[in-house]
Amino acid sequence: MTILEHRLSTRTKHGSGVYLRLLFLLLAAAPVAGGLLYGLAYSFGLTGALSSGFTLQHWQQVLASGVLLQSLAYSLYIAFAAITLATASSLFLSLYFQKSLRTGLLSYLLYLPLTIPAVVMGFLVFQLFTKSGLVSRMSYGLSWISELQQFPDLVHDSIGFGIILAHTLMAVPFLTLLFHAIYREQNLGQLQQVSENLGAGKVYFVRHIAVPMLLKTAAPNLLLYFIFILGAYEVPLLIGSQQHPMVSVLAVQKFQRFNLLDIPQGYAISVAFTLFVLLLLTISFKKLQRHA
Repeated sequence: MTILEHRLSTRTKHGSGVYLRLLFLLLAAAPVAGGLLYGLAYSFGLTGALSSGFTLQHWQQVLASGVLLQSLAYSLYIAFAAITLATASSLFLSLYFQKSLRTGLLSYLLYLPLTIPAVVMGFLVFQLFTKSGLVSRMSYGLSWISELQQFPDLVHDSIGFGIILAHTLMAVPFLTLLFHAIYREQNLGQLQQVSENLGAGKVYFVRHIAVPMLLKTAAPNLLLYFIFILGAYEVPLLIGSQQHPMVSVLAVQKFQRFNLLDIPQGYAISVAFTLFVLLLLTISFKKLQRHA
């Protein structure tokens, strides 16, 4: 009787696990797949207000103009720069301010930026770093510049300083708390004491033990945050360059134009970006599993 009950409970758990997977696919994967299929159909002229049958014209126009590749390259640059700066800053805080992260003021201050939406952070950077912003006025008051026009273009610039800064400020608190949690779970404090007893210094421990272990454990989160910045919309729309839009802004610009012929191009851009992200995630997670 006990064996029978055990088998029944095992089958019940297995069956519930299958149902949960099906529910996840129904609620999460199915809408994404449906949207992707609809975007493909629209970009190929199979649906929409001006649809006239299957055509590759919209894809040819997008690829021939080169705007998609330029926007994708620019988005990759912004995401890579922001995640690199945020990761480096977070590693520094989590490794050299352990006591403050546990019981000090820093443990409370890090939660404040997590409550700030992307729109608010973009607006804050705009108010601080435009030519008429707070930083330029302070520079003028300190006689560092003789007129406000001498202040460099840090917002709506082609380099993307404002976008990178905004996303870095949003990412640093999250990544710092993540690295701090990994530091405690992996008992890196005890490993540091062991390495010191064996004659290794602080720099050797940080460079050869702590940083590789933190990055390896946090790699999936870093990848997902990189994807998040890559597809960001609010911050690039507020403080990004109009001549160098990121992919999400470029797609929405196509959707919002009065010319209905631009809408299929917007869907083509969205589909191409979605497929690129899925390919990037697939390749990256396979590599992470190999090195796990």
